[in-house]
Amino acid sequence: MNKKNQQQIRQFFHYFDFALDMALKIENHSCSNLFKVLIFSGIIDTLAKCCANPGEDNNQQFKKFVKHFCEWKECSKVSLPHLIGFVQLTPSPEFEKVRKFAYQEISKWDKDKTILLNKDPDYKAVFDLWPKDKRQQPIESLKLENLTHLHLLWQLRNSVVHEMRILGYGMDNFFDNSPGYHMMKDTDNKDAHNTWELVYPIKFFKNLIRIGIKNLRKYCEMNNLNPMNRFEFGSYWLQKMNEKIPR
Repeated sequence: MNKKNQQQIRQFFHYFDFALDMALKIENHSCSNLFKVLIFSGIIDTLAKCCANPGEDNNQQFKKFVKHFCEWKECSKVSLPHLIGFVQLTPSPEFEKVRKFAYQEISKWDKDKTILLNKDPDYKAVFDLWPKDKRQQPIESLKLENLTHLHLLWQLRNSVVHEMRILGYGMDNFFDNSPGYHMMKDTDNKDAHNTWELVYPIKFFKNLIRIGIKNLRKYCEMNNLNPMNRFEFGSYWLQKMNEKIPR
């Protein structure tokens, strides 16, 4: 590896280690988790660009980075409460096997405890029960892949970046490093349904990104890939001008 690449790789990843540390130091207040996740999303988006192929959109880049570099073993698991929500909206007989499986699995969860993602079903277990007819997409634009945690993390990213809100009603203080669910009970309305709320806690993001930075840096060093080359720099905010006007 040439010295320029080596130096720029070091500088690039040092910057994002620093950015992560600064995000974690945001003072606690009512919006602190929102602001932290907003910064976390920006870090992941930027790191994901370093290993993206031409033509890949933000969705593809984000998911590929998380799946290949962040060592999140539950990312492909299917969120059981989301699967329950899906089958409640799909009364057709084609989904009867999926429906029975989902209700059987959720019945094993203790409503008075937090449930970690290792209790969610594996993707293959649900896929094997899924109708094989590819036209079976009863809810527009929703596929089995959309119920995985990898996709739900992407949905959270979109909500935070574009709508400035964290999805669901989960409470971060129930969890430490690992994502999971807790039961939400409406004590003011005895007729209301209790819900399982999904939470990706702040420490989970910290570990996810820290591991991603470490592994992506190693990947860049081993393959002599300068991440700075994935970005355009110049005085002009319109990139075409930086490309065409000589310095």
